[in-house]
Amino acid sequence: MSLSRTPFVVVTALTVGLVLHPGPARSADVTQSGAQVVPNERVTESVALRDVTVDGGVVSGVVTNTSGKALHDVQLLIRYDWLWRNEFRPGEDNPSRSVYYTLPGDIPPGGQTKFTYHADPPLPERSDGHFNTSVEVVGFVEG
Repeated sequence: MSLSRTPFVVVTALTVGLVLHPGPARSADVTQSGAQVVPNERVTESVALRDVTVDGGVVSGVVTNTSGKALHDVQLLIRYDWLWRNEFRPGEDNPSRSVYYTLPGDIPPGGQTKFTYHADPPLPERSDGHFNTSVEVVGFVEG
């Protein structure tokens, strides 16, 4: 085989492998120690996030369990996206970051819990842009 055909062969092999391999099941629940880990598409059906406020690096809100089962290890994804004042000429030091925050304790069916997360380390104070902060529930364990 010549070296010029090597990339074609590698790409073909990868493509065939991706077509033949079905990938992970997306809707199946995973059970571990009697508790169920819920797939992503069911997160928004079971947990509601409301009254979210942002003050600098401090994010607060309320998480409500809208499912019929107790929830624990509720995980939030908090994104601090940096928006440059001049997006056409962004700087070199982008302070954006994302944090996974797991709520302490259980949330009973129909119950709710308040949360407050303080950015650690604190967000820098800068004049060349600002942070756009967002929060979403990305996972939890039922049971």
